[in-house]
Amino acid sequence: MGGEDIMQSGMKNRIFYFSGTGNSMRAAIVIAQVLGNTEIISMRCNPSDVPAINSDIVGFVFPVYHWTICEAIQEFVSDLEINPNAYIFAVSTPSFINGFSFEVLDKLLKEKGARLQYGKRIFSVANLCIVYPPFPFPKLRVPATERKIAKISGMIQKKATNTYAKAGWLTRLIYPKMMPKYRAIQAEVDKGFSVSDDCISCGICSKICPKKNITMENLHPLFLHNCSCCMACVSFCPEKAIKYHLPPEQLEKINTPFMRMMKLPDKRKLYHNPYISANDLMIDQKYID
Repeated sequence: MGGEDIMQSGMKNRIFYFSGTGNSMRAAIVIAQVLGNTEIISMRCNPSDVPAINSDIVGFVFPVYHWTICEAIQEFVSDLEINPNAYIFAVSTPSFINGFSFEVLDKLLKEKGARLQYGKRIFSVANLCIVYPPFPFPKLRVPATERKIAKISGMIQKKATNTYAKAGWLTRLIYPKMMPKYRAIQAEVDKGFSVSDDCISCGICSKICPKKNITMENLHPLFLHNCSCCMACVSFCPEKAIKYHLPPEQLEKINTPFMRMMKLPDKRKLYHNPYISANDLMIDQKYID
């Protein structure tokens, strides 16, 4: 946790976020600014250290991976103490498909005697740069996203409630046929990463990884095979030293022509949210007045 972090007594509001390239952290910050008296907390933290049992407003802001919330988020929420009477909201930041995200989160909350009262999608720039370039065009999508965050923040401030979006029939049909292939290799997806001689041993990749999947060994990044494929390490490397080439054994497991063709060209454009820096992502807890 950075030196500027502040643990506040009498905290009313807490927003928990999971963020790789900054889209979800940006949304969490803007919402917190509108609410005031709010602490934003990375889900990289140990949930037992950051309970929300005394919070009046509790929020969850997260990306969508494999058309749902990733295992790290599910584990965090499962282990988190939450005030069952709190106003609980969720904001997702998918590129296009929100899938089962809110349904899975609401189920976890109900197991704690709480419920999701407000859930909204904020479509953001897709950043899975090992598969495709950033899209939609960031210069168009980011301003639209900012306007949406501002609108949703106002609704959360009013403690609005809604019937959150659920996975559509097409998603439910395709998911069991398509996504298990990708989820099956998730734990080893980082075997495709390599680090070039351009690495300057700055340690940024290790400090920003939302799953603490990177450690520095002999001043060199070492991947621990617990990757969420968030692309933070690739996108924030100041020297573009982290490369990715999907190993043949993973291509065989996935067995789709698209994934066999697509790799990470050295000159492919990378993306991270323009309002969020690597230093921001290194801070696990931040109080916003």
